[in-house]
Amino acid sequence: MFETLDPQEQTVARRWPLLMYSTYAVGGLVFSILGVRRHGFSQPFRLVVGAAMFLLSLTWLVTTVRSTVPATNRNFGVRNIILILLLMAQEIAYI
Repeated sequence: MFETLDPQEQTVARRWPLLMYSTYAVGGLVFSILGVRRHGFSQPFRLVVGAAMFLLSLTWLVTTVRSTVPATNRNFGVRNIILILLLMAQEIAYI
């Protein structure tokens, strides 16, 4: 009876998570490499944020590729917000 009252979760087309996670993975890798080339290991915050962005997006990319169920709108949105916050933290470290 109550199953019909639950709203159906909307799914996201498969190409959007693949595009976003691969873009963030490349961005995180580039930030880490450029940070080490410019500053060495003297600023570890930049390295940690770039590595976290790379590893999280790579993990979610592999999970999306292997999954047979399409990603929900809420799940994709939460992951995207986490990656955007990491990107903002990376930019704050440059100030």
